[in-house]
Amino acid sequence: MSENAEPAAFNIRVRHYADILNLLFDFQPHQEIHRFFEFVCTLVRSSGIQDADWDPWHESQATLSDLTSLASLELPQERFPDATRTRMRLSLLSYSHITEMDLPYSLIANLLRLRIGKKYDMDPFRDLGRPVPKKKRHLFGKIIPPSPGAKILRIKQLSGQAHLPEVGSAVESIYDNEIRNAVYHSDYTLTDREFRIVAGTRLSRKRNCFTPVVEIDELNELFVNAFAFYSALFALYERCRKSFGDFKNAFLPYDGHYKGVLQLLFDEEDRLMGYRVYWPNQTVGEYRRGRSGCGGSNFTFDPDGSINFFVGLYASNPGAFSPLVESNAEPSYALVPGTTLRPHWPEDLRPYKLPI
Repeated sequence: MSENAEPAAFNIRVRHYADILNLLFDFQPHQEIHRFFEFVCTLVRSSGIQDADWDPWHESQATLSDLTSLASLELPQERFPDATRTRMRLSLLSYSHITEMDLPYSLIANLLRLRIGKKYDMDPFRDLGRPVPKKKRHLFGKIIPPSPGAKILRIKQLSGQAHLPEVGSAVESIYDNEIRNAVYHSDYTLTDREFRIVAGTRLSRKRNCFTPVVEIDELNELFVNAFAFYSALFALYERCRKSFGDFKNAFLPYDGHYKGVLQLLFDEEDRLMGYRVYWPNQTVGEYRRGRSGCGGSNFTFDPDGSINFFVGLYASNPGAFSPLVESNAEPSYALVPGTTLRPHWPEDLRPYKLPI
């Protein structure tokens, strides 16, 4: 393949994986308000409270960007006598890093969970962790986190249940545990034509046999597919977060029993970053995630890992409107931050906007 043809070939693979993944980000199955909220939780990646610089997603993006930039530099011959192998080493590090990232697996798993009617789960693989023997817990903690292979198996199961088996197959096809292990355990060598696993073998799709040798063209094919898959996934994820722009400054009737009103929150680039729920007794529940950290107030996680809210004090003599409002009182929603405006419960149960 010529140098000029490589970007075009890569873009073809990106489009291939985008076609497979696109249905995961389809808004249509989530139009009912509670399903819509679960979709929002998935995109925001609702979890616990964190200070700035504790979200590994940002560091992973920066690491991959740095490695990509380094690989594209013109390497001086006197410092890098074998630039081709140097770029291959950088690609191996990028591949190993990207296939270890937790966000892609959790994001895909939760999007699939939603497709089969389940709720968002802040840790959809928690049950796959293995307990550590008591004698070793001072070294490893109580639980050994699940491996990428275990997560991929769960994703394959979910994709089958969601009638999207090609999603699970795509994730499985780009992960090579033997190559990943060889890199992380410094158990490989490189030649001009081969990647060699010193201790162990792998099933070569090209040769259809187990071998410790991976020819460079087969390795490059794995890299192209893996980087194209993640490029497609990250692009769709960012596009989806930006697609909520019509909901900016909008209020949605969220809970018909308690009469909670939902507002979506956006960052400076108009990407979805959180949500706020107003209750008719002045209580507000909120969660947001950004570069400066993530957290909120008056929310909790149910045992299944989904989000729930503290609604504040119940009325001692509730009326027909809400268990949170006294029978002889009017509902009172908190002020929208930075304004003198208050949301209300709409009669037609549709989203509405205030002149913020």
